Amino acid sequence: MSLTLITGATGFIGSQVALHVLQAGYRARLAIRREEQADKLRRIFANYEKQLEFVIVPDITVPGCFDEALQGVECVLHLASPLPKPGSDDLVTPAKQGTVAILESAAKVPSIKKVVVTGSVISLVSLGELKDGLVVREDNEISYTLPPDNIIPTLPPMGQYHASKLAAHKATLDFYSTTNPGFDIITLHPVFVYGRSLVQETADQLGGSCGSLFQSLFSETPSSPQFNGVHVDDVADAHVRVLDDSVKGFRSYLLAAETSPWGDVKRFLEGRYPGVGFGLKNVDGGDISYRVDAGRAERELGIGFKGLESMVGDVVDQQFELRGTV
Repeated sequence: MSLTLITGATGFIGSQVALHVLQAGYRARLAIRREEQADKLRRIFANYEKQLEFVIVPDITVPGCFDEALQGVECVLHLASPLPKPGSDDLVTPAKQGTVAILESAAKVPSIKKVVVTGSVISLVSLGELKDGLVVREDNEISYTLPPDNIIPTLPPMGQYHASKLAAHKATLDFYSTTNPGFDIITLHPVFVYGRSLVQETADQLGGSCGSLFQSLFSETPSSPQFNGVHVDDVADAHVRVLDDSVKGFRSYLLAAETSPWGDVKRFLEGRYPGVGFGLKNVDGGDISYRVDAGRAERELGIGFKGLESMVGDVVDQQFELRGTV
């Protein structure tokens, strides 16, 4: 069994990726920031104890921080998102440094065959260009020009996040073009990710994309103009599929189910959970402003994306279970 290093396994997406990797028969070395994080992950992956090991990397933005962690590793799955430094609201620098750090360390390790970097759909969209009529594809022309460093912190939170994802993806592209590494680089770009969480244990731990979705379901108007989602199982499955030797060179994949108006979500909820009293009062009809074309992942990786019923249903079911309402 080959050894795969995974960063970000303490998170919603990363934990599911780690589980799918273990289920596929790989050995997994999970990079964590603190020793105590291993206890929870050992419980989650108790059935795969013989395939599992841990390495502590306190700060993934430090050059050389992965040099030892990558020894003997063949594949890398990089999902961790570095946090801003204390007292700083700079998301761009740590996002870029974290990506560069793991790529530069990988270049020093002869056993590395592939590095998979997990970004976002907005890694492939120019800043401020997610607008009506856009069809996001992997080969669209993208501007990586960002505002000056002193302007980015004044952007709305989503704008700052968008800038950080662009900067990290550009750093990956630059590394590949200038270094010509001896390993393949694959980048994955999911839209909002929904589904059951392996790491959430109580109702008050709900957050991230699933938290935003659950809150939207009880609001009159959802937080986004349309339902763009991908099931966490499909995202995890994509990470395993790109480890196959047939996926080579530098390749990017968008991960997204079919875009839907919120009216479709409302009708699903009313049929699945009658009498619950969800919100979504102002969503009848509804238009689609932009779309994400995930056809490449369907064709080349053989993924059939789960629909909104699985995404929304899994989030709602888990939260109701944790709240004792079912």
